[in-house]
Amino acid sequence: MPTRSVPVASWTPALVVDAVAATLDRAAEHGLLRAISAVASELGVSSATIGEWVARARAVPGAPVPPGLAACHTCDHPMILVQLPESSPVYLCMPTCGRAPVPAQPLGNAVAQAVLHLLPHLVPRGMINHAAAYAPGGILRVAVGAEPTDLHIMWRSSPWQLVGPRMAMAQRLDYAHSRAGRGDYERAIGALRTGLLYVDPTDRNPPLDVATASAAALLAELTLAADDLATALPWARWAYRSLHHLRGATSPQARAALKVLADAHRRTGDLAEAANCYRDLACHHSTAEGPRALPTLAAQATLALVLYQDGHCAQARQLLARTAADHHVAHPGHRDGPRLRHELARMRAGCVDQGHAHPAGTDDP
Repeated sequence: MPTRSVPVASWTPALVVDAVAATLDRAAEHGLLRAISAVASELGVSSATIGEWVARARAVPGAPVPPGLAACHTCDHPMILVQLPESSPVYLCMPTCGRAPVPAQPLGNAVAQAVLHLLPHLVPRGMINHAAAYAPGGILRVAVGAEPTDLHIMWRSSPWQLVGPRMAMAQRLDYAHSRAGRGDYERAIGALRTGLLYVDPTDRNPPLDVATASAAALLAELTLAADDLATALPWARWAYRSLHHLRGATSPQARAALKVLADAHRRTGDLAEAANCYRDLACHHSTAEGPRALPTLAAQATLALVLYQDGHCAQARQLLARTAADHHVAHPGHRDGPRLRHELARMRAGCVDQGHAHPAGTDDP
């Protein structure tokens, strides 16, 4: 386990905030682990210590104010939670602007009181002591003045109920999988939306962790299943782009996200883009598992169906015939074999019905 640095007097809240700010700024491009290592080397502090500061600043469970909600009223930068050894936790802006640190617990109490005063229905029974955690359901932003009670709050025009706001993203992902497995899709989607509240799926910046990207992929998958195509497509794009960046194109997570994206494009009628995605998916499956692996052949078969649906019937028949032949050789007796041959026969019949003059042997594998 990495060794943490021994605390020294030079560790101030300003130092911690600058370290966290520098790490998060680099992490978007280079990944969190590399960013932590680089900042640790520059500051002469162990990577474990920098990682602990970043984790504490981004933590959801137990945070007096939900991460991403508070900003400095002076310089308009986000505020970061800092907790040094033998010191009470404080919030400071990023980067530091010369202001004094704000005590964390009084700030959390003030946010909680604001929510309970104006939007008490957002806080479930029995969760009054954690009212601040439900603040993002009704508050867009809290600009913090010189004192914890000097708050300038921007309220949402349409408040909404959060699901499990104190869960960490990895816990949230497990919870959503569990709920979806029981058929409770509404609760699963609500939990994922709560965790992704501060993520803009149209943003090009990837997340810092795989759990967040995986949550976005699951949200896209569940909303697609619920026929909420307007929600599913942007999340599917962001999830695939993020997992491609974090794990690589041939990783299982990225391939699963690419399939959701391909399905979303197909469902929305963008067949050309769907074909591009299925083509890439077949290529990535082939690289990872082999050209005749079942996932590779399944992606190729779906690509053929999309091409046929988009009017490229000769190309679709050629591809499906090759896929069916490869499938028969590599997986004799598999249940998908008859299905592939049936689809190929359907394509041939469709071309005959429409009077297409394809050359003989068009779909000879």
